[in-house]
Amino acid sequence: MLKSGNAPSKILVTDKWLIKNQNLSKKFNKSLITIVSEEVLASAISTINPDGIAALVEISSIPNYQFNIKDDFVLVLDRIQDPGNMGNLFRTALAAGVDSIFLAGGAYPLSQKVLRASCGAVFHLPFLRIEGTEEEIINSLLESLSKLSNVGFEIFSTSSQNNKSSKKSPKPYWEIDWTKRTALILGNEGQGIHEKIQEAFNETISIPHSELVESLNVACVSVPLLLERKRVAYTSKYIDKK
Repeated sequence: MLKSGNAPSKILVTDKWLIKNQNLSKKFNKSLITIVSEEVLASAISTINPDGIAALVEISSIPNYQFNIKDDFVLVLDRIQDPGNMGNLFRTALAAGVDSIFLAGGAYPLSQKVLRASCGAVFHLPFLRIEGTEEEIINSLLESLSKLSNVGFEIFSTSSQNNKSSKKSPKPYWEIDWTKRTALILGNEGQGIHEKIQEAFNETISIPHSELVESLNVACVSVPLLLERKRVAYTSKYIDKK
């Protein structure tokens, strides 16, 4: 469910959906519901086989990025192109307790494909999208990361364990201290993290895996890396209680 600050301005549903989801529909503000035919709903959205419900959310209700001194976990996405990957990354980031996301170009987070893949996570996570030429994007990202570094963030790039171009051998992700303020960088599906970013912040981590596989999908990589922070926190609480 969306928070009150970014709740839908209108909800379009079909009679068929209402009959099947009576308990769920009771949670909606009745004044927001408009019953439409399946044909009208299909013409209003791009989904090939719509579920029978669609929500309209004002762009102004999307959380704006503002750095908070209490933030301690930032996800940086360097030119992620695939909308499905982008949406899944937002969803995983929300599950992992990420405070905000930096987007260095890439897929537009408010496109329908990204919104669907994120299952609404885009509406809950403040993000800063950097636009322009590739050079402008990377330079602006470097500046933003430097600011984070200056206030105590550890900056970690991700790298394949088979990457021979890295100046340092990547550490397995469980060997770093996830309790510190962290900015985690995930790179473009084909090119990885831009070399300027790698040169500026060459502390790299990896997910050890079989050498039969050259690399892993970026959305898959994000799951163990982002959730490791929560695992460490839960483990610490469990030890403290014993």
